[in-house]
Amino acid sequence: MALRGWANFAWQADYGQFYLIDSRDADFQAPIEITAEMERRSLCVPATGIVVYTQDCLNQHIRISIHDSEPDHTPVEEIGGKPWTRVETVKASFPSQMFTISSPSMPYPLPGGPLFFLDAETVTARISWMEFEDVRDESVPFDPDVIQIALWTH
Repeated sequence: MALRGWANFAWQADYGQFYLIDSRDADFQAPIEITAEMERRSLCVPATGIVVYTQDCLNQHIRISIHDSEPDHTPVEEIGGKPWTRVETVKASFPSQMFTISSPSMPYPLPGGPLFFLDAETVTARISWMEFEDVRDESVPFDPDVIQIALWTH
């Protein structure tokens, strides 16, 4: 299993969502209506790309890694050592074999990137969330949620 590339982002998922969008899909539209299944899994896999939903926190650390085969999966978030609060594995399609990250209030495509390259059109994505699961007091500092996305060809 070789790591092909990675990136870490300090992110603000406005409207509780962000997207991995095929780089040539100029007509990408996130779902307007969120179903109970999408809410339960915190994701949606449209015909191309992935929509990831977050809890109520506006601050996330998003980690994206691309592998040539399925990587080892840890039961805990590596930096803080806390267990993942949810993990989902899905198949996703990126026909151009490239994707970018975006959200509702960002222009698409983002001028200047970031741009991720894949070795295949269809990949497996394992999305792991480590979210604060108690009542937040926004008046005191808090750690951001962590969302880790590992992608690989199958």
